[in-house]
Amino acid sequence: MSEPIAQIPIENIYYLFCYAWDRFEEAQTAEVGHSASPDLPSLLAKVLLGGTRTLLRRGIDRGYLPHDEDLATVRGQIDLGQTIRLRSRQTRRLHCHFDELSHDVLHNQILKASLLRLARASGLEPSIRHELKQTAQQLSDVSHIRLDAAVFSRVYLHRNISGYRLLMRVAELAFYSLLPTEGGTGFKFYDVLRDERKMAVIFEAFVRNFYRREQRTFAVEPLTLNWDAEQLSNAGEGQLPTMRADVFLRSAERRIIVDTKYYVDALQSYRGAQTFHSGHLYQLFAYLRNAQGIGGTDRYDGMLLYPEARTRPDANYRIHGHSIRIATINLAQPWALIERRLLELIEPHADVVGA
Repeated sequence: MSEPIAQIPIENIYYLFCYAWDRFEEAQTAEVGHSASPDLPSLLAKVLLGGTRTLLRRGIDRGYLPHDEDLATVRGQIDLGQTIRLRSRQTRRLHCHFDELSHDVLHNQILKASLLRLARASGLEPSIRHELKQTAQQLSDVSHIRLDAAVFSRVYLHRNISGYRLLMRVAELAFYSLLPTEGGTGFKFYDVLRDERKMAVIFEAFVRNFYRREQRTFAVEPLTLNWDAEQLSNAGEGQLPTMRADVFLRSAERRIIVDTKYYVDALQSYRGAQTFHSGHLYQLFAYLRNAQGIGGTDRYDGMLLYPEARTRPDANYRIHGHSIRIATINLAQPWALIERRLLELIEPHADVVGA
């Protein structure tokens, strides 16, 4: 756990996650009300409320669930053994196995549990707390379940119920953002921005999906590299690991490897001097050197991209023929400026990467 990158506005945090989930278009149309959300739990509550109400108006999803019942007539498949036992007790019924359409499916159970869990978050406005409980009551034929980390991986959503996708992501974020209070009577907010590991994954996915959606110059592709190495012996165990670039942009003229780093400081102190992180530069340079010649080109450029925090370097170098840019992006500024900055970073200029 570390200090947060910056005082990022709640709206920007939400958009950051929605790009990382590849659900930004849905996020823009989500009903969150007209008043500002002072914190992340309030925003997540409003998104879940708006989305659940939309689903209720349209009709929440149903699925076929297995049922067992003693019936007067045949329905589905007869359980012969159980039916014989009924007859031995002079009960003129048939024990049948059949599937029945029900709202009590896992994604609805997660929605209901998430609404009720958020209603117990400390610091939530009483009006929002009331709305969360009231909306959960409208899911009366949906079972109560206890949320855990594993339940979200069991959700399967087909194409016809894509409206649930963003809500399942929001429910999962709400789950990880709320920790039980002492005594277990409620939940307190866990500042996810302080979790450097989790946010590093989110920041990488955000940058990758932003470039995939918001520009047409480059194809955004996975890039896995092997070391340009010749094996000289077979002694011992182990092998050279493959290298996986965070973000790879490819056009007919340019190749750019973007390595994202979610660090509070883009600089390190060495003998009283501020320098760039040597390990980050070594890693990016290893990508560039071992990518040479792939796809019929020797021209690969690189960029280290940090969220802007204590410092905001923006430097360009040419190292062994590769253009390398070290840049930051201010996640606390208005979203339109964040979009503009990300697009500017990949534009060809004389003093920028890839020129």
